[in-house]
Amino acid sequence: MNYYKINFTSSVKIRGNGDYIKDYKLRIPSDMRLFYWEIPRFVGNINHEKIDFEPYLLDIELFANSKINDLIMQGGPVSSMLILSGKLKSILEKYRKTGMQFFNINILKKDEIYNDYWLLNMYEFNQEFVNFNNSRIIYEKKDVDFNTTYSTKNIDLKVNDNEEFNIYIEKAKEKLEIITIEKLVLSEDAIIENFFALKYVTGGVGYYVSEKVKQEIEKERCTGLEFQPSYLSYFEWRKEREKIYGKM
Repeated sequence: MNYYKINFTSSVKIRGNGDYIKDYKLRIPSDMRLFYWEIPRFVGNINHEKIDFEPYLLDIELFANSKINDLIMQGGPVSSMLILSGKLKSILEKYRKTGMQFFNINILKKDEIYNDYWLLNMYEFNQEFVNFNNSRIIYEKKDVDFNTTYSTKNIDLKVNDNEEFNIYIEKAKEKLEIITIEKLVLSEDAIIENFFALKYVTGGVGYYVSEKVKQEIEKERCTGLEFQPSYLSYFEWRKEREKIYGKM
């Protein structure tokens, strides 16, 4: 079965001209004069863990030229979360029952309020679905003179399994270095979900759907999504997407 990474559309016809998101409006008490990163209970500061309290949320204001879609562009303080319409949310909920929480937010545009939108907090990841041995994994390692030159070099890592990958991740974190699964290969025999998330892919967190879910999303005419085949790297996809979705 084919699997696809969900991306927000790059098409101007679908997303609108110019910048997309105008502002993030935090729902916090008026006397709480803090930046969002100073608020532990703000939903964007929860690092993909299950939330068992009432978090502070936000509403998202779009520019006047932005178009309303079922998938809203990720960014700002909630850049690792999906922002979904109720219609798209209901489809994903059909295909996964665990590891997800949804929080209701508003999308604002000029004088209009769209209140059936949701932040997805995914707190279960399925790294066991990755075929690490055949994936291309890049270690962005600091050069010896990094403190003066800020130069790094990319090293291809040979990783056998998730356990070994996590060892590399912890070592990289200690040195404030970066490891990325640049070209993903999935272990399809291990996949038991039609919707799942992976960490450390290009862009940080990636959300993936099966061919079955992709077809239902398209059948229901959900807008704002592009489906990147999981086996294509970011750079390979940039060359291929125009054949499917047209020019940006």
